[in-house]
Amino acid sequence: MAYMPLDKSKLYLNTSKMAKIYDLSAPWGVDTPLWPFPGPRSDLAFPRGQYLERFHKRTNTYTGTLHAGTHVDAPNHTLHEEEVDRERYGYTLAELPLEHCVGTGVILDMRWLHDEFEAKWNAAAGDPKKFGNIWYELKPEDFEKALKKDNLEIRENDWVVVNTGFHHYWRINNDKYFNYYPGLGPDVTKWLVFEKHIKGISGTWGATDAPLWHHPLKEQMPWLEANYRTATGLDAAVTHPDYEFCHRLCGQYGIIAVENAGGDIDECTGRRMIICAFPFRCEMADGGFTRLVAWEPGSF
Repeated sequence: MAYMPLDKSKLYLNTSKMAKIYDLSAPWGVDTPLWPFPGPRSDLAFPRGQYLERFHKRTNTYTGTLHAGTHVDAPNHTLHEEEVDRERYGYTLAELPLEHCVGTGVILDMRWLHDEFEAKWNAAAGDPKKFGNIWYELKPEDFEKALKKDNLEIRENDWVVVNTGFHHYWRINNDKYFNYYPGLGPDVTKWLVFEKHIKGISGTWGATDAPLWHHPLKEQMPWLEANYRTATGLDAAVTHPDYEFCHRLCGQYGIIAVENAGGDIDECTGRRMIICAFPFRCEMADGGFTRLVAWEPGSF
């Protein structure tokens, strides 16, 4: 018998009595925003191989990038094998140490960055000629300020998740989301890795590195290079002369870096939580989807 009527009187699992899990992941599907490389790029495709009306089961296949929605970047995404202690920290997605993927951490409130950016954007009416330097690179002082505001601290082996507020642009204005998000640069990443000794980093940003750190920007994101030059009169190849330093440093030192956080993050911002981001075990993958979640310490 392929049809199974539902008897709700026999449902026994009561979610209201279970620990609250905050989902910090962005949903993804056929209309998921993708990193804006120049030129055409294949969209995410989910064709059905089997379907309920004939086979009594649904089977989808997936074709598309592994770097979509909320995802982890593995070291082999940006590093050669000789640049990594593979035995210690892994190289492919399947090799990432699971101990690094879960632990204590803080979710920092930097939503003022969204409000400040939106005010500047509106004042310029979206015209790069009136922007000035509208791009913001996070500094250690921003982290210290957020920690102090909510009486938090970054402890050794902590996860750090940053709420910039930019997840509110996700699927609403992807231009703002990917081209102008406040992100990490070399200085703050070195501070997080070598002084704070974190083991995981995520944020409501399009990539671990701030947008301008995709050298040579003129080739990687030519429209952004043109806007930056128009707005500031500066040459991105001079002001940001490296390609994804933060990706590479995190990969080299075993830091799990998760991009495109969002979801329920506003509900648990400014708090110490248990944070978990297990990627799927794919031997060939240089990155992959993850369910970034958080829960109250001691809630289980």
